Amino acid sequence: MDALKLRFAVLRLFLGIVPRNTASLVTGRVARWRLPAIFQAIANSLFIKAFRLNMGEAHPAEPGAYASIEDLFIRRLRPGIRPVQSRYVSPADGYLAWSAPLHHGAAIQAKGIDYNPAELIWGKGADSREREPGELSWFTTVYLAPHNYHRVHSPVAGTIREARYIPGDLWPVNDPFVRFLPDLFLRNERLVFDLELAGGTGMRAYVVMVGAFNVGRMTTHLIPGFATNDQWFREISRDGRQKSWSMEGQAAAGSHPVTVDTGEELGAFLLGSTVVIVLNKAAEEFLKPVKASGNKPVMMGHALNSPN
Repeated sequence: MDALKLRFAVLRLFLGIVPRNTASLVTGRVARWRLPAIFQAIANSLFIKAFRLNMGEAHPAEPGAYASIEDLFIRRLRPGIRPVQSRYVSPADGYLAWSAPLHHGAAIQAKGIDYNPAELIWGKGADSREREPGELSWFTTVYLAPHNYHRVHSPVAGTIREARYIPGDLWPVNDPFVRFLPDLFLRNERLVFDLELAGGTGMRAYVVMVGAFNVGRMTTHLIPGFATNDQWFREISRDGRQKSWSMEGQAAAGSHPVTVDTGEELGAFLLGSTVVIVLNKAAEEFLKPVKASGNKPVMMGHALNSPN
C-alpha cells in the first residue's frame, strides 16, 4: 500500500467515527468568534502566516481590518485584480483538476473513478434526460486550497433560473479522498446554481459548490439569510430534503430576474473546497471550452475556452 492510500485509509477510519457535520459546525462557530481588536489582529496575522495568504491582493490588506477568521477567509480582492478574460472563465482561485467532455455521460473525479453529473446537479437517482433541455456534455472541476481567495463567481453570463441546496455528508475533498473515495462529490452537501446563458435559449451551465469537512459553511447573497451550518439553515433543512429557490419566481412576483455577468459573485466558502461546472451540449458548442487536467493553478477570471 502506497503512502497516499495508507493516509486515506487511516483518515477514513478516524473520520468514520467522528460526527463530521457537527465538527464542521464547530469549526464554523470558532471561525466566527470575535476577539478584542488587538487580539484579533494578532490571531489574523498568525493565520495569514500559517496559511500563506496573499494579502497584497486583498481589500482591505491590513490584518486588523477583519473582525474574525471567517471574515479573513472570505476577504474580497482589490478592484480590477482579476480581469475576466473570456466568456467562459474559472469561477474561483484554485487548481484546475479537470476540464473535459463527459465520457458516456460520466464525469471524472480521479483517474479510474467516475461519477454521474446528473446526480451531482439534481440529487440521487436523477436522470438528466428528464430535467435537462439537451444532453449534459462537459465538466470543469476547480479545487480551492485554504490559502486561496474563497469567493465563487459565475463562469458565464446569463440568468439564474434556480438555486438548489442538496443535503449530504462532509467528507474531506483533499487529494487522498478524491483519489480513493468513490462518488465523493455526490456524498457531500452541495449548493447548485442553474444558469441559462445569455445569447440564446437552451444553453445551460450548472455551477455546483461542493461542501467538505471543516468547511464551516457555504453562503450566497442570492438567497436572503442562506448559510449552511447556522440556526436558520438547520430549521429549513430539518427534514433532510433538497431545498430549491426559483429565481424566475422573483420575476413573476414583479422583481427583475437574477442576471449575472461573467465573473459576478455567486457565493463563498469557509476554508477550501470544490466547484464543479457542468455544461449542456448547446452551451459547450457556444463556449468552446478546452481540455485541461493536472491540478494546474488557476485564478478567477482566467479563460477556460478557445479564443476562436
